[in-house]
Amino acid sequence: MKLEEAVRYAADLVFSLPKKEKIRIIGHVDADGIASAAIVAIALARAGYRFHISIKKTVPNLIEEIKNEENSLIIFVDIGSSYLKEMEECENNVIVLEHHIGGKEVPSNVMYINARLHGLDGGKEACGASVAYAFARALDENNVDLSQLAIVGVIGDKQHFAGYNKKILEDGIGEGVIEEREEYIFVGKHLKEALENSIEPYFTGFVNSTPFLESLSLKPEMKFEELSEEERKRLLSALTIKLIEQGVDDIQWKKLTYYGKSYGNLYDIASKLNACARLNEAGVGISLCLGDKKAYEKSFLLQEKYRDEIRKEMRELEKREPHEMKNFLYFYVDKPPLAGVLAGLALHYLPMFKKGKPVVALSINDSIDISARADEKMVLEGINLGEAMKNVALKLGGIGGGHPIAAGAKIKKEKEKEFLDELDKELAK
Repeated sequence: MKLEEAVRYAADLVFSLPKKEKIRIIGHVDADGIASAAIVAIALARAGYRFHISIKKTVPNLIEEIKNEENSLIIFVDIGSSYLKEMEECENNVIVLEHHIGGKEVPSNVMYINARLHGLDGGKEACGASVAYAFARALDENNVDLSQLAIVGVIGDKQHFAGYNKKILEDGIGEGVIEEREEYIFVGKHLKEALENSIEPYFTGFVNSTPFLESLSLKPEMKFEELSEEERKRLLSALTIKLIEQGVDDIQWKKLTYYGKSYGNLYDIASKLNACARLNEAGVGISLCLGDKKAYEKSFLLQEKYRDEIRKEMRELEKREPHEMKNFLYFYVDKPPLAGVLAGLALHYLPMFKKGKPVVALSINDSIDISARADEKMVLEGINLGEAMKNVALKLGGIGGGHPIAAGAKIKKEKEKEFLDELDKELAK
C-alpha cells in the first residue's frame, strides 16, 4: 500500500467526527515536528474542525500526560513510534503520522502510518512533515499549498529531495507556491559578518576574520555580491583550502534554495522553527507557520539568540579534545537543546573529531539527555544510531530512538558509564 492510500483511512476517521469537533495534535519539538503539527492543524481547520496543539519532547511519561484528557481523536505527528504500546491506555482513537524507527505492536485504537512501512526511507525520503502533507492532501486535494511547510520540515530534518519529498517539491513548484533559485550561500551579508557568523559551513579560528580577509586584499565591510568575479574566486578558493584543512569532505558554495509564496526563504523558516523549538518557544513557531507576522518578528530574535549560543559553544569545543571510546567520540554540553546541532557540527567541521566515528553529546542535569550524529558514509557501512540508541536506552530503563544518521536518548543520571560502555558494544555489532 502506498502512503497516499494509507492516509485516506486516517482522513476517513477524521470525517467520521462531527464538524467543529476539537482534535488534539501532538508534535515533536524540532523544526520538522512544528511544521508537521502546523500542516495538520491548517488542514483540519479548513475541513471545519477545531484543534489544540502541543509540541512535546520525547519523554518516558508522554502518554501519561495525555491519556486522561477528553479528546475525540489524538493525532501524533513526527512523534509516537516509541509509545505505540502505551497508546492502548488512551480511551479514544489515535492517529500516528510518523517516519522514525518504531515498535511493531500496534493497539487496536491506533492507526499507525509510518513512511517506512510504505516503501520509503524515513531518514531521507519522507519526514514527519512529508507524512503530514500526505494526510492534508487526503483531507482535501487543494491543500497543495501546504507543500511549503512540508519542505520546511524536509530541510529541518536535513533530508534529501528524493522519494516522497521529491513529489512534494514537484507539487509545490508545479502549483506555483514554491520557487527554486540557485544562490551563493553568502549572499546579502558583509564578508566579515558572513564568515564569523557562518554555522554551516563552520570556520574554526574565525572569531575575528579581518586578518584573513585582508590577507586576500578584500575589504571586510564589502558584501559578497559586490565582489568582482576574480575576487569571488580568490575568496572561495582560500575558504575551500581552509575547510579541507579542517577535514571537511563536502564543500559547496552554491546551493538550490527554495522560496515559498507565503513564507519566503524556506531554509530560513526551518532555521527559525528550529530556534523556537530549542529555546522552548514552540508556540511562536506554530504561530509563524499559521501566518502571524508578530511571530515572524519574534522568531527572528530567537533565531539570532540560538545561533549566537551555537557559535559560542562551538568556539569552546574548538579548545578541547573530545573523549574517545573504541566506536564513537563524545563530549559534554551544558545546554540539552544544543546537543544535537553541536554533535553534527563537530562531526563535520572540527578537525580534532576524528573522521569515521559517530559523535555523541551528553547533557547532564537531573537526567542525561544524549544526542548522536553520524554521516552518510558511516550509515552505508552499517551504522544505525537510531537502533543503537533505542536498544541501549531501553536496556537501561530510558527511552531512545531516531534515524540511522541522527538519534537521541534520555537515561537516568547514574547510568552514564553503563550507557557509554553499552553503546560502544552496540556500535561494534
